Amino acid sequence: MSRCAPIWDAAPRDFDFEADMARNLGLHPVIAGVMRRRGIVTPDEARSFLHPDLEQLHDPFAFREMDVAVDRIAAAIQNRETVLVHGDYDVDGMTACALMVRFLSKLGADVQYFIPHRQHDRYGLSVDALQQAAQQGATLAIAVDCGVTGFEGIDAARALGLDVVVIDHHEPDDRLPDATAVIDPKRADNTYPERDLAAVGLSFKTVCAVCRRLDIAQEFVQRAFLDLVALGTVADVVPLVGENRILVHHGLKLLAETRKVGLQALLRLCNVNGDLRSSDIAFRVAPRLNAVGRMGDATDALELLLTDDADEATRLSLALDNINRERQKVQDRIYREAAEMVPEELDIGEQHVVVLASPDWHVGVVGIVASKIMETRGCPAILMVQEGDEARGSARSINGFDISQALQGCTDLLLSHGGHALAAGMRLKVDNLEEFRDRLNELAAQVLSREDLTPRLDIDADVLLDEVDHELLEGLATLEPYGQANPAPLFVTRCADVLDARAVGRDGQHLKLFVNQGDRPVDCIGFGLGHELEWITRGQSVDICHTPEINEYNGTRGVQLRLQAIRRAEPEDQ
Repeated sequence: MSRCAPIWDAAPRDFDFEADMARNLGLHPVIAGVMRRRGIVTPDEARSFLHPDLEQLHDPFAFREMDVAVDRIAAAIQNRETVLVHGDYDVDGMTACALMVRFLSKLGADVQYFIPHRQHDRYGLSVDALQQAAQQGATLAIAVDCGVTGFEGIDAARALGLDVVVIDHHEPDDRLPDATAVIDPKRADNTYPERDLAAVGLSFKTVCAVCRRLDIAQEFVQRAFLDLVALGTVADVVPLVGENRILVHHGLKLLAETRKVGLQALLRLCNVNGDLRSSDIAFRVAPRLNAVGRMGDATDALELLLTDDADEATRLSLALDNINRERQKVQDRIYREAAEMVPEELDIGEQHVVVLASPDWHVGVVGIVASKIMETRGCPAILMVQEGDEARGSARSINGFDISQALQGCTDLLLSHGGHALAAGMRLKVDNLEEFRDRLNELAAQVLSREDLTPRLDIDADVLLDEVDHELLEGLATLEPYGQANPAPLFVTRCADVLDARAVGRDGQHLKLFVNQGDRPVDCIGFGLGHELEWITRGQSVDICHTPEINEYNGTRGVQLRLQAIRRAEPEDQ
């Protein structure tokens, strides 16, 4: 699958602004320029961004129905009621569930928990789990990371005499379920200042509110649970700005010194120690937790987050690692098969959305492959698994095409659907698959232009190699944690001379460069860019798009540029 060359969109620098901000705040000028690119333009905004403070968090009672939810949860704690916590099978759902189970148990409630099986239970509230809980004496169910569209489950729960508190961050339908309370920043009558908290963040806000009602210090909640909040928030790829940035900033510090033995075992397995970064969670920790929910029963991952037994933690973490290796093999196979199907089934020049289906794929993995297809192809992608006369799968979309809204325009063809603007799931009859593909492409053609489908590199600044020094690297660390809406900065350096170039890694898939500009030579590494060696020669002048980083090798620390793209040098006005 090919895609057109990306547009390099480099923001022009405002040197007067950079100098003024650098003087006021003691910043590297380039860091000031990065913040300006991201809409941070006053000293007060910069201080708030660079120094996230838990005191900046909003009042949890600003959520609609938070007072009702708190009354019911506090009553359950005080009356020692049996409570079911119903989570979801991704990391956000697991951590939200673990947080709520640990909190309620600590305060004396009799707690049960349930995580649905992706293949057997499918998404959302499980009527069977609610019935079983009611039979075992539960009087309250708390749904975390699910429930806002769980009409059937909540109606069944109410008929069984169960009260239900929903703590969810998914898009609701036109109406809300008949729950005791629905905490969701995306509900139409929302009054909370932010709408992009992960479910684990919403669970944290809820327990903060309960502690206020019960006169328990907020510091208890923060030290006990911000490690879980950071893990689930980063894993769910929500924007790491505003409250999410504050929660993750402090949560990463607590995660590095967590006392939860399950997390300790998992961090050891991932070889993560010392200062934790969001990238450690995104690329090492979260995939191992997610793999269990994708390939089998996510309850094992939840129990790792709950256990206080070191031997059990070691056993579970090793099991998660083995399942993740299996997931990687299955993912690679599905991607190869999907990549071969694209030119066979699609008119690439006409269709804007890739929709593929196979009976041989794994429903827990197609979402990851859809992401990779989207990145490679540069357009929205849906991969589905055919199961008899039905198909179900996952969608990943690009900015400019709200896939959740598009699915809403296909409801007559779908058995169920749900999700966000950039990711969603759906189920339909196989007989409707072709019409579904056509409908989606019609909807996409109405809103997506060729420019929307052209990949773009959002470059923070045009820099000289002389500006890329240890002071800049120290400044970049203050912009962490990186993630959605606050990505690691990208820079362009123009007209650098190639001193050396070679392919490295298995099958030469990576590119190793040594470049010079003026009198400043720098090492570069381009993962997955080994194919670019075909046109690069020594002495050639190139433009490089990169993120600077510290490279430690054989006891020495040096500046290295992680390449995102490279091209023949072009005039600066292009």
